[in-house]
Amino acid sequence: MIPMRVVELSNNISAPLVGQILSELGADVIKVEPPKGDDRRGVKPEIDGVGVYFASVNKGKRSVSIDLKKPEGYEIFKKIVATADIIITNYRPSALKKLRIDYESVKNQTNPKIIYCSITGFGNFTEEADKPAYDTTILALSGLMDMTGEENPVKFATSISDITTALFSTILILWYYNQGGPVFIDVPMIYTQFYLMLEDAYMYLNTGILPKRMGSAHRYLVPYQAFRTKNGYIYVATFNNEQYTNLCKALGREDLLIYDTQESRVRNREYIARELQKIFETNTREFWIKKLNEADVPVAPILNLAEAFQIYGNKLVYERRSLRYVRFPANVKDKREPGTGLPAPRLGEHTIEVLKEIGYREKDIEEFISKGIVISNNKG
Repeated sequence: MIPMRVVELSNNISAPLVGQILSELGADVIKVEPPKGDDRRGVKPEIDGVGVYFASVNKGKRSVSIDLKKPEGYEIFKKIVATADIIITNYRPSALKKLRIDYESVKNQTNPKIIYCSITGFGNFTEEADKPAYDTTILALSGLMDMTGEENPVKFATSISDITTALFSTILILWYYNQGGPVFIDVPMIYTQFYLMLEDAYMYLNTGILPKRMGSAHRYLVPYQAFRTKNGYIYVATFNNEQYTNLCKALGREDLLIYDTQESRVRNREYIARELQKIFETNTREFWIKKLNEADVPVAPILNLAEAFQIYGNKLVYERRSLRYVRFPANVKDKREPGTGLPAPRLGEHTIEVLKEIGYREKDIEEFISKGIVISNNKG
């Protein structure tokens, strides 16, 4: 079976993560980079020619570095695209059009069946199509940052708007790949965040109630939050009345059972949380985890990253060229598991390899390299 071929024109996280996911699902992903490379390559530290920051969203791809501003570079790009099924990009629409690598140019001049996915901050068909967009600015504009934190708004621990946009884009690409092209897929980052808000968006739309910042607590469930113990934090997550009853009995606080509905618990949130906090700080994290587990109360220690990897994450870790990676998060039976196990590429590592595949002779490639039309870095 011939693998899907993806051409990636991208920077930073959103589109590169789409390319990485598709690569791990078996696609041949060719990352076409300018001579300076993806901006993410400039963030240190670097191991064996590849930045750790860059590697997190670029493993399993082949890097071809081309100067698309030069006529010869543009012709090379067209030959690569002619062999592709999909293009994924998060470049500005005006830049794509100027370089003649936008959807209409590709479809009409090079590949009439192309599936073209464009990620922007605000959508290709808006006045803000070319406006720069970063994870944090999208969070600020979507309302999500205003809902996150305690007294002051905070950003998420990870680049959540980039990541979720990449996931939605991947779903759409696979859906349309199954149908066949041509198709232009416009994925605005700002849109994906409204979809991500789930019950908070629905609560506002249907009641007019604006969600408040709750720190670690849940807006609609009590107690559903972090508590401090003698040696760290635990998270208690009581979703229903039965679990709340089990919690109160385990802690010897049957008097709190007068709050026998979620509504009454939400109304008395501060009192309940304060009383529980007094109890939890009298003993250790390990003590309360054991006690609440025995009472069938959902609870977990709040682990730091080192603890989390030691207990759960190490099963996902593998090493290539002295750099550690996290594999695709799934186990599969009776079929090949996702994940190529290949490292992230150095800039231009596969330039010669790909150009030979599309018919260029070694002499031509050497000339392209000498003229700076392409960059090669295939030291092995």
